[in-house]
Amino acid sequence: MKKYVYGLDLSLKTTGIAIFDEEGNVAKICSVSPNENGTHGMRLKVIADAILELRDQYDPATVIIERAFSRFKNATAVLYRVHGVINYLFHDVVQIYYAPKAIKAKIVGGNATKKMVREKILSVYPNIKFANDDESDAFATGLMYFINNKIIEF
Repeated sequence: MKKYVYGLDLSLKTTGIAIFDEEGNVAKICSVSPNENGTHGMRLKVIADAILELRDQYDPATVIIERAFSRFKNATAVLYRVHGVINYLFHDVVQIYYAPKAIKAKIVGGNATKKMVREKILSVYPNIKFANDDESDAFATGLMYFINNKIIEF
């Protein structure tokens, strides 16, 4: 059975997802945006249900997650709830965390903005379409894994 690598940019507002085969070919790019008026529990369930549906279609080998930041206490606490759900849903899969700054440096080199990262990705993958920043962040997170493991050159 074919296995896949998930790149995830987690958020309670919009979670970005990029799924690659183990050779680094793009299988799917999408995002999950729960209703902002829903409770945290309802929003976590929407994200979990979407991830479970994807797991049924794309058997995960490895999950690459953009590390959360700790800028605002309440926002960080909520964000870590999403991380906990994802850690649970992928409890049987290798999970690797990369810091956002390290991802940007690997993709662009130096201190880069999200826009610079997206533009660099699109210069190499011109047929990719991102609906939002979360999808391009998820893609960059997954791409970091393939670059670090010398599976693809970027």
